[in-house]
Amino acid sequence: MNFLKIRNNEGFTLIETLIAITLVSLIGIPVFMVTSDTVSFTNKVKDLNRWNKELIQLERVLRKSVSEVQIPFWISDIELTKETGAMSVPYWNSDVSSLPKIEIEDTVLKITTSERSTVFNGYDGLEFDILKDSQSRTIGLSIKVKKIKRDDMEFQCAFRSIGRDLFNEK
Repeated sequence: MNFLKIRNNEGFTLIETLIAITLVSLIGIPVFMVTSDTVSFTNKVKDLNRWNKELIQLERVLRKSVSEVQIPFWISDIELTKETGAMSVPYWNSDVSSLPKIEIEDTVLKITTSERSTVFNGYDGLEFDILKDSQSRTIGLSIKVKKIKRDDMEFQCAFRSIGRDLFNEK
């Protein structure tokens, strides 16, 4: 048998086919791994972008709602109405009986004022604290929200007029 003899082949030999499969595998596996990592990274970036967008929207709604609280200058302390997973603040738009409410109900964070109600899904905790200036005057709220499978976020929001001016001193 002469192996160097040129033949008129109509197909590939088994060895040629195995070598081709091996070469395609050696090239294809790293390409697949890079593509898989890229898709995974892209999905993580999209998820973080959605989270950041939601945080920005949540912060805007919280700051807007809290900034509408106008406590008269002669009142140095206010009473928050705290319930389990909820809080109300008096003096919304200078009306002592108008109470914006921030609450969590079945993993839904709901911010309600007399003008609107906004909801955010996937939250499981809420903490409130009153912010005071150096003279112990109430100037705003510290609101800590707990998102499921995320880090806690804390927002410090100033009340209108007196609160906003004094908040900038901190």
